[in-house]
Amino acid sequence: MNAAGGYAWQRRAPATASATRRAIAFALDSLVVFLLAWTLAFLLDTFQLLRIPDIDILGQKNPAAGLLWIVSIFEGGVGLLYFTLFEAAWARTPGKIVAGMRVATLEGAKPTLFESFLRNLLRLLWVTPFFVVFIALDLWSLRASELDQRMGDLAAGTVVIDERATATS
Repeated sequence: MNAAGGYAWQRRAPATASATRRAIAFALDSLVVFLLAWTLAFLLDTFQLLRIPDIDILGQKNPAAGLLWIVSIFEGGVGLLYFTLFEAAWARTPGKIVAGMRVATLEGAKPTLFESFLRNLLRLLWVTPFFVVFIALDLWSLRASELDQRMGDLAAGTVVIDERATATS
């Protein structure tokens, strides 16, 4: 907020990114996170710092299922670091760059490390047993909030801006 008590862009609301473009950027970033988590698990196993368990599937020992289980565990931490560090350093992830978006505070500045951490921490709720509820809440908040903010954005005081629309206006 500025000294007058209103938001810096109160006169002209920013062009926010659509849910579709956000989903595309998230899918691209999630692929990178999966590959990073897979590589981390593979390297830790190669250097014998981690043992990939054999998981019993229908009476058969399956090391591939064990690797996938480990990778899925790593994805939470790797994803939180990936999104937090990219957004705090450059206000965008590689997926957001491709989709033409960036994260900003309500004042229009690049988010701090804490703001980026907070907005992405709430995304970890998507990998709980109640993920459908949390994704639905995020979709609802995108539609219900004035600046198309998901729950993590509302908590952190951030917004995802459509840079392509901003550049043309």
